[in-house]
Amino acid sequence: MAPRKPSTPQYVCIAILFAFVCAYQARAMLYYFPEMFHHQAVGWPFIPSYIAGEPHATFVLPNGLDAGIKENDILVAINGRPFTGTAVYGDAIARATIGDTMQVTVRTPSEPAPRVASVIIQRHRLYLSSAGIVMVVTLKIVLPVFCILLGFWVAAVRPRDPSAWLLVPVLLYLSTLYNAGIESWGPGVRDLATIYRFSINSGWPLFMFLFGLYFPERSPTKDDPRWWRWTTAIYIPTMIVVALLAIIENVGEVENFAAVARLAAFLERVGPLIFVLVFVGVGSFFASMKIKSHLAASRDAKRRFNLVYAGATLAMTPLFILSIIQSFKGRPLEQIFPEWLVLGSLLMLMFFPVTLAYAIVVQRAMDVRVVIRQGLQYALARRGVFVLQVILVSIVITAEIALEGSAQRSKPQKIMIIALGLVAILWMRKLAVFVRAWVDRRFFRDAYNAEQILSGLSDEVRSIVETKPLLERVAQRIAESLHVPRVAVLLQDGGWYRPAYAMGYSSSPEGRLPDSAATIQRLRQDSDPERIYLDDQDSWINSSAVSEEERRTIADLQPQLLLPLSMKDSLLGLIALGEKRSEEPYSGTDLRLLKSVATQTGLALANAQLTSAIAVEVGRREKMNREIEIAREVQERLFPQKLPPVAGVDYCGRCRTALGVGGDYYDFLALPGGMLGVALGDISGKGIPAALMMASLQASLRAEAMRAGNEIAELMARVNQALYEASSADRYATFFYAQFNPASRGLSYVNGGHCAPLLFRAGGGDAADGVERLGSKKIERLDEGGPVIGLIPECAYQQAELTLATGDLLVIFTDGVSEAMNSALEEWGEGRLIETVRATQGCNASEIITRIMQAADQFAAGAPQHDDMTLIVLRFL
Repeated sequence: MAPRKPSTPQYVCIAILFAFVCAYQARAMLYYFPEMFHHQAVGWPFIPSYIAGEPHATFVLPNGLDAGIKENDILVAINGRPFTGTAVYGDAIARATIGDTMQVTVRTPSEPAPRVASVIIQRHRLYLSSAGIVMVVTLKIVLPVFCILLGFWVAAVRPRDPSAWLLVPVLLYLSTLYNAGIESWGPGVRDLATIYRFSINSGWPLFMFLFGLYFPERSPTKDDPRWWRWTTAIYIPTMIVVALLAIIENVGEVENFAAVARLAAFLERVGPLIFVLVFVGVGSFFASMKIKSHLAASRDAKRRFNLVYAGATLAMTPLFILSIIQSFKGRPLEQIFPEWLVLGSLLMLMFFPVTLAYAIVVQRAMDVRVVIRQGLQYALARRGVFVLQVILVSIVITAEIALEGSAQRSKPQKIMIIALGLVAILWMRKLAVFVRAWVDRRFFRDAYNAEQILSGLSDEVRSIVETKPLLERVAQRIAESLHVPRVAVLLQDGGWYRPAYAMGYSSSPEGRLPDSAATIQRLRQDSDPERIYLDDQDSWINSSAVSEEERRTIADLQPQLLLPLSMKDSLLGLIALGEKRSEEPYSGTDLRLLKSVATQTGLALANAQLTSAIAVEVGRREKMNREIEIAREVQERLFPQKLPPVAGVDYCGRCRTALGVGGDYYDFLALPGGMLGVALGDISGKGIPAALMMASLQASLRAEAMRAGNEIAELMARVNQALYEASSADRYATFFYAQFNPASRGLSYVNGGHCAPLLFRAGGGDAADGVERLGSKKIERLDEGGPVIGLIPECAYQQAELTLATGDLLVIFTDGVSEAMNSALEEWGEGRLIETVRATQGCNASEIITRIMQAADQFAAGAPQHDDMTLIVLRFL
């Protein structure tokens, strides 16, 4: 169900009340410190107070004492007007100017005859020491303003929360402790201000009682004992009546004390009972905090209650003790105790709103002992070093001035004294730095060690290039430095973030988070540590954006902080950190150090993953290279190892692959009847698949050639069918096969889509010297046959017959030879091949192949070979 929106009347009430309180406080501050506002105010010669039913002059200042007014004199009249209420005195002050004379009629309690004292009105001034002024400013300006702002801020943020509304009067009490000269504010205004001030003062025990009952939520009533329910039912109405009577009495003291004299006497008689009621109200607040801390479900709630309890105890105990003594003495505190003791006790009240604000505002509260350790130790230890340094420097300077100013000292001695003084000051500065470092190690050992360890870890992880040691090192060092018992690291793996390392868990976490999880998206977007508070309904982890399954997965990790491991815009993983052993929340310093560690860990993790990927790739390539080497060796064995001797022909073949394993195939077959089979094929593709197809082609060819006789067209058809059935649909080969019969010097051949071999005829040349010249030879292209083999089943092929003469030269090649390219992507071409062959006069078959290869390489001029180059040359002798 969506939360209800606060209604406008609630905010209107808050705004009106806030405006009224601010107006009261502004007028009070003008009374306390008119000089701060450039206001020419007159000073009050004394403060009127009702004691035992009569108005007395208290806190008499020097101009009053000079006029003859004594402390606790009974006030009779002001400027001839009977003293019926403090408003008489207030009106006289409001009309007076500096230098006027005020006629004050008084009488001493031991002397019935009244006397008139002529008091010269002087400018307002504070008769306090510098320290006293600072304390008064704190009590009358800083403390009230802070309490007002805190109280109304909480009410504005939580307008439907009863404890927020009760907090307002609880804190406003600390802004109405002192009389602000309300008597001089004029008719009507002074009565309204008096009602406001004593509504807060008199009702404060009741507000504390109710605040303890409702903060942070209403205590359960079904389990309350009957005596507690009766106490609540009686106490609340009783305190309301007491507060109303106190308001009436104080308004009467201002306007007409005689009208409320009997009421004042009654309240004085029941004073001990009222004190007990006040004690019950304030004591119940402390009892509620203690009881609720024991009943709280979460440790964070326990810490908050303990903090409020400790802060309230520290703040109120000194003033409570002084108030008990005052109740027996029956006089104002300032007349019983020294000024510094009263002001100091009042100043201790600052701890109450400060701890209350901390408990309300902070997202996670620290334990009381942690607050004391980090607060008091730092304030006393670190500041103490600074104070000691100032004292020592002052002593050195004073001694130096005294020694240097002596008339008995010579000039060199004085220079020496000044130099020694400067050296001493510089030495003390270095000593202070050393002492501060020692204090950090001694008093803040955990924080000091954590910073040292985590700062060193940021540098250390850069040199770790393996993922598992990296995660172990980071997790263990974080756990060691911050005393975190549970640490889990989740890394990205195939669209999921899975636990890669965990420590401190009874069983290894098994949950995983998808890449689309709200938690992952939040960490990726912000790249900052995220606090996890599963027990806080206002926390982002409990929002509707987080699915229930995702929330359960997070809860299994028991984290209090999620630390993203990022590399640029990529989230490589996250670290889930549990609660510290001390139950102390992660501080800003912790987050800063952890973020630095996470940044370096992210870089190291990216390097480790890259190193691992490279190692896998290297291993894969090494394995592939080994396989390729094996395949190359196997392929080499497929090529002819020995050339069958055939009469009347000089022949040779050679293959140079573009890769380790090529796709070209050539073979020489010793056939029955002394015939020679010559084969050359170009397999589609390269590498191992082409080599496998080559092996299949060789096996099929050798099997068919032994029984084909001279019917090589049928041989080619059967090889095509076998290759088609043994290879995938996208595999085929261009193939040329010929058979040479030495007896008849006949050549039968079939060309299956291969580059047409070149037959250089020996006839038609100048043979006067008996040697044929290649330049005069005619060229024939052997292109009779059919389509490529292995692509189409049941193909028909045609064979051709030739008769070879002495001096004929047959060159069979693959397109890797004729299509060799240079860096300008220009092909070598058949023309240059023919010219090269014609220039090989007198060379044997092997030398001709060498010359052709060299010519092609010279044309390529170092450009990479893009295809296998295979050549067969037959010279017919």
